Amino acid sequence: MPAKTTIVRATLLVSILLIVGSAAADPAPPWKPDGTSDGLWIERRDVRGSSFDEFRIIAVRALSLERMCDAIFTGGGKVQSSVRFKKREVLRETDTERWAYEQIAVPWVSDRDYVMHTRLEHPATSGRCEVSFETQVDPSRPPVPGFVRIPCIRGHWWVAPMADGKLWLRYEVFSDPGGGIPAFLASGGQRSAAVDFVKAVILRAGLPDPLARGPGT
Repeated sequence: MPAKTTIVRATLLVSILLIVGSAAADPAPPWKPDGTSDGLWIERRDVRGSSFDEFRIIAVRALSLERMCDAIFTGGGKVQSSVRFKKREVLRETDTERWAYEQIAVPWVSDRDYVMHTRLEHPATSGRCEVSFETQVDPSRPPVPGFVRIPCIRGHWWVAPMADGKLWLRYEVFSDPGGGIPAFLASGGQRSAAVDFVKAVILRAGLPDPLARGPGT
């Protein structure tokens, strides 16, 4: 083998080892217990480079995987929770992706807006359900006077059946509300909003299917 080829391969190998070693030496901050609410386990953790925490909500529920996945992806933009939406507009969508513009009312400070991209990564037919969401810059919806554009919301749903037939639910969310709001003031509201949203989605998944009801019922 030519010496030059050997040197190149050795350099690449060292680079890969350095990247892997760096990732192993710098793991994500650990999750910390943060109480419970009506059977939901709540955790939070630090986010590097931000003063805001990431929240994780875990639950076990006797629900249909199909109904839960539909409530998350299809109905997630329609649930009623403590977040007060002033406007919701679907910009475009496919069977597995949706882009929506949303405005929310925020007490005491300026209202917020953002464009959210939601993706159905694994449908219920795969044996589990995974849905991710993240704010994006969309030229069709520039900042609106009177609203603060939220710089970042991102998160993930993971739902899978357990051996006893119940569902294991995990919801993770991080948000930076922007506008100079101190983290210590926003933390309580962010926690409550995450918990209320999960409760609302679970409630929606457990409601009777209107299409399954007969006439007059």
